[in-house]
Amino acid sequence: MPNRTVRTRKRSLGLLYALIGLLAAAALALGCYIAFGDRLRPADVEAAPTPSEDDFVDLKDLPETEVVLRADTYREEYLPTSTPEPEDTPEPTFTPAPTLEALDPYTARRPAAANENMLPVFKKANTTDKVIAITLDECSGAAITEQFVALAQKYNAKLTLFPTGENILKNGMQPVLQRCAFQLGYEIENRGFTSLAKLFRYPENMLVQEIWKQSMALNYVLGVRYQPHFLRLYGGLGENDIRTHTYLKQQGYIGVAHWTVSCSDVSLSRIPGKLTPGGIYLFKSTKEDGERMKALMDAARSEGYSMVTLNELFGYEPNAFERVDGSLLAETMPEFHFDDTLYTDLYPGDTAWGVLKLQERLGQLGYLVNSSADGIFGEATTEALRLFQATVGKAASGVGDVATLQALFAEDAPKNPNPIPVNQPISGTGQQRLLEEELKPSE
Repeated sequence: MPNRTVRTRKRSLGLLYALIGLLAAAALALGCYIAFGDRLRPADVEAAPTPSEDDFVDLKDLPETEVVLRADTYREEYLPTSTPEPEDTPEPTFTPAPTLEALDPYTARRPAAANENMLPVFKKANTTDKVIAITLDECSGAAITEQFVALAQKYNAKLTLFPTGENILKNGMQPVLQRCAFQLGYEIENRGFTSLAKLFRYPENMLVQEIWKQSMALNYVLGVRYQPHFLRLYGGLGENDIRTHTYLKQQGYIGVAHWTVSCSDVSLSRIPGKLTPGGIYLFKSTKEDGERMKALMDAARSEGYSMVTLNELFGYEPNAFERVDGSLLAETMPEFHFDDTLYTDLYPGDTAWGVLKLQERLGQLGYLVNSSADGIFGEATTEALRLFQATVGKAASGVGDVATLQALFAEDAPKNPNPIPVNQPISGTGQQRLLEEELKPSE
């Protein structure tokens, strides 16, 4: 009996040792796989690195004249459903034609264009109703944009977003913008692709690229062809540039979006006092402006204000979009040829391509220092234009009215009998300051 117990015990120990050996071999194999697994994978299969939140996607698909867009990467849950076809309605009976205000009660709220060649510049709605529009510029990253969206939801407010094209293409922005556009009813508008500070100074192809590329980047992340209504220019510079307005009209825009209050320039304690009916409030995507936006929304809610999009403030339909099945193919940048003989009145303080050409012409004729051509209608330009007007027998108003411009650009335009030396400093401290600012890098 004892002998059998010993044999049984030895057999059990042998099985245990065998099991331990198998487990050790499995552990060794697992360690080798972990250590050398990457080397054993096929060469064409690599682990994708996890991008950081602020990394940019590859911009090689955004060349100067065309961009290849792929719409097969969007998240279906954020995209809108197809719009049903409208039902047939019976022919209306005859009624007297209503007035313009009756047709569109928002007409009185909207600004008028400076002339027939320009679009309106929207700075404030003409209303006594307690309604305002809150706009967010730049949208510098997905996380900070989400924070502003969450803040707006807390106050039952709608935002109008003005992201740059570069920021639109940052990692993580796609679901944020899709949710804003298709779930929350927010409005997304054009801030330019790189937010050039003085777009009015650049040649036509650069002007078009800055506006068009931002729109294409937005189409890319939304997965639809989306029609913006407004362009916002850096610092408001170039809002009276006829080239910009002509291109925007060609592309179906409604106008240029300015603001009533740039809240980034107002101290936190003074924000509530800036609340006014019909106001447009500009915020940037910074922590400090988040605190300012909260202060404004607190004041607006306590005083019974509605916080709506720009379209809603001025009574326009939401931005239209076209659902794309499959992928968006290559789209070529639209051609744009501006007629430089299309003159509009230019005034001191204007910032426009026309001012730049005016200054260059005054320089050619000896009325202005050639190097002072910067597209900013300052004191030196005003004095030079007055001198030219006096020379040709016109009232020396210093305003570049159409008649003065036609005389200035005529082939027989008189030169200054006492031309200004090239090295003479620019007159007027305001013009000098603006020139110094031009040399600074844009923010």
